[in-house]
Amino acid sequence: MKKVHYKKYDLIFTEGNPGDCAYMIDKGRVAIISGKNIHGKHKVLAILDTNAIFGEMALIDEEVRTATAFALEDCQLSVIAPKTLHYLIENEPLTLSPLLGVLSQRLRQTTKLLKDKLKDPKSQNGNTLAVPSGKG
Repeated sequence: MKKVHYKKYDLIFTEGNPGDCAYMIDKGRVAIISGKNIHGKHKVLAILDTNAIFGEMALIDEEVRTATAFALEDCQLSVIAPKTLHYLIENEPLTLSPLLGVLSQRLRQTTKLLKDKLKDPKSQNGNTLAVPSGKG
């Protein structure tokens, strides 16, 4: 895998931009942020350390980035390109276990946040939540 280096506070990718790869942290820490709160500050979604994988959604669906990532300190990252993912699926599927674990964990976190939001009457405001079925 290709290795890339980022200095402290360097942007790795920006929310809304096209994405075509994921990253694994070899060394350093990365912050994942999104949008802004009512005080105009970015919402911190995660602080990630060594061996963490991020940007995986763009690797799988090649859609735009749903968050911004930047280096909290000098970092070395491994780039996981679609070609690498396809090779691993075909030839070394067991090596994908960590990536599948990340996807499962993030889905569980999203489900919990959604359930918590639906339980909180203050967050409803009379709105209906539509969840896409994934069918075309």
